[in-house]
Amino acid sequence: MLINSDAIILNHIRFSERDLIVKVLTKKRGLISFLVKGGQKKKKNYLQQLMIVNISFNFKLNKNLHYIKNIELKSVPNKILISHLKRNTVLFLCEIISRILKEGSDEERLYEYIEKSISYLNSDLCSGKFFDIWFLLNLTKFLGVAPEFTSFEKNSNSVFCPETGGFTLFANHEKNIAWNKEQSLLLYNFLRANIEEIENFSLSYNDYKNLIENILHFYSLHISNFNYKKLVACYTELL
Repeated sequence: MLINSDAIILNHIRFSERDLIVKVLTKKRGLISFLVKGGQKKKKNYLQQLMIVNISFNFKLNKNLHYIKNIELKSVPNKILISHLKRNTVLFLCEIISRILKEGSDEERLYEYIEKSISYLNSDLCSGKFFDIWFLLNLTKFLGVAPEFTSFEKNSNSVFCPETGGFTLFANHEKNIAWNKEQSLLLYNFLRANIEEIENFSLSYNDYKNLIENILHFYSLHISNFNYKKLVACYTELL
């Protein structure tokens, strides 16, 4: 089946001296891996993370690798590429996305969320500060595991329990299972915030690092085969 679709480049690995295997999130068919002949020469122009392209390809069910027949560049994330903070954020989030999605499933709503988020990150309105936290928390809505926070009581001992995905009174959970009150309050504030409001947030390095680690631990509890520890260790060293 010949398919023409907008797509977002997520990552690539070297397959041979000239060729690449590229993971792409397509609007029409979700996550797909492509073997790109001569990809080493093309990656600067078409295959960098979060570049938005239009591709045509023959799609076959149960096939591990596909081949791109034609590719056209639609959008270059220029402001992301020249920002150290934004570029590190992109590399991290692209790796998360590629690990949590299954290949070949319909992800059109998720695609639109990611494309819209890229556009904002690539704008002058976004400094990149805490974008990773906001993105990961809102991504849970499309994965069906979004934390429930309507029961949170700001002036009480409400804490977040990652196993249930909701807030409860601290006394109702063992200390080593629930998040502490400070991290729980940070989570609540991020869950309520729109993307513009995160520019006004202020976190210490340790709070920021711990919140990222806690969110990814939450992912690992609700998404099968999601291993994050090596990834987050590398990323937090760059923060």
